Amino acid sequence: MKSYKQVVTPLECEITIKKSKFITNLIPIENSEQAERELLKIRKKYSDATHNCYAYISNIIATEQRFSDDGEPQGTAGIPMLEVIKKREVYLTLCVVTRYFGGVKLGANGLISAYTDSVSLALEKADLRTFVFSLIKRAEVAYSQAPKISQMIMDNCGRVLKTDYDSTVTIEYAVQEENSQLLDNKMIDFCAGKIKIEFIKKDFVDYI
Repeated sequence: MKSYKQVVTPLECEITIKKSKFITNLIPIENSEQAERELLKIRKKYSDATHNCYAYISNIIATEQRFSDDGEPQGTAGIPMLEVIKKREVYLTLCVVTRYFGGVKLGANGLISAYTDSVSLALEKADLRTFVFSLIKRAEVAYSQAPKISQMIMDNCGRVLKTDYDSTVTIEYAVQEENSQLLDNKMIDFCAGKIKIEFIKKDFVDYI
């Protein structure tokens, strides 16, 4: 697993299909326990709804998957919702579609389409970010070198995470593994070897 996507800001959006109202909530989560807590909040908020269907993948290797049709005909809500987020590799995100029945039956195909479209539309509007498996490193440089080093990190598809100023400048940054050695070489050359680079850890980072 080199990357995954996650909704990082809660989102709610609504569509109406043949008089039925579909309200989609996308909520960032860290694990299945948090997903269940957030799901209870949605169910309480929309306790008068006809259905509160949901789907989520609660880890970054996509082995923890849960879904529910919540009373809709089997296979017409939860699984279609799950398929949308699986196809787009959206993990650590709770997806709940609340339905208020409007009096017109949609049929199995109509329900599948409605729940699929509800999730797809919400994802198009969401603050959806890609997290990439990266090396987290620290570079210690002189004050005069710091601006150029920071720019060099960004120019080589890295991200400056934080900068600390003391007797020297310490820049903590993320870089994708395939770009790491090239970036190190460029920084060492620029500083004529007068730079200290340390590996901290590997983690997933969004390059916003």
